[in-house]
Amino acid sequence: MSLHTQTATRASLITYNKNNCPQCGGWLLAPDWSEYVDTRCVRHTWSCEACDYRFETAVFFSEAA
Repeated sequence: MSLHTQTATRASLITYNKNNCPQCGGWLLAPDWSEYVDTRCVRHTWSCEACDYRFETAVFFSEAA
């Protein structure tokens, strides 16, 4: 078995192209922490390795049909 790193490009790893630092635009792989708030909300904390900017986001899901 061999590892083919040439085929895995950064563009293919970004699903929605939303994982960018709002301060410097650097690419963020994953949140530092995710917290289940309730059945419809998850909160994420992020930190950018490039500029050390830290921020939070919240994801709100629609109610189940």
